[in-house]
Amino acid sequence: MSQTKARAVDAAIELLGTRGLHALTHGKVDAAAGLPKGSASNHFRTRDALVRGVVERLEELDRQDWARLYDVTVASADHFVDAVLGFVTAMTTTDRIRTVARYTLAMEAAHNPEVRASLNRGHDRIREWSAQLLADLGAPDPEAAARTLLAYVDGLIMHALTRPEVVEPREQYVRVVRACLEP
Repeated sequence: MSQTKARAVDAAIELLGTRGLHALTHGKVDAAAGLPKGSASNHFRTRDALVRGVVERLEELDRQDWARLYDVTVASADHFVDAVLGFVTAMTTTDRIRTVARYTLAMEAAHNPEVRASLNRGHDRIREWSAQLLADLGAPDPEAAARTLLAYVDGLIMHALTRPEVVEPREQYVRVVRACLEP
């Protein structure tokens, strides 16, 4: 990806994550990226092409993040709870803008099969990784446990983004993880 194209896409993610889908225009991307007028439209002719570029970039960033996490092993249920807590915290603090951008695109995915397919690929990678960790911890049905846990985590992330003053107690995470590990 050229430097100009990467700057445009990263600026588009920033716009989605801070100002919403209505802010995703070629002109606003150019301004946010500090690029000459018309740069974003030179690389992404249509708004759909710009959205595709954003989805592809999010998927690329997710792959980089998960490549680092795949090397992590989880030794116990408590360690797994800590990992889940760390993930939720990162997604809602340091990676908040990217998370909001992804959730903004999730609403777009309800109407756009291409966006939905890309977001599903990322979700499937996370689910497979979670299922493997849960299997390693002895879950009797790691696939079902991973689906349950990810639905819980998605809800926690959404809740933390929209109601940051309400914090889920660690004990609740422990209950959900333990329930996923029980026969």
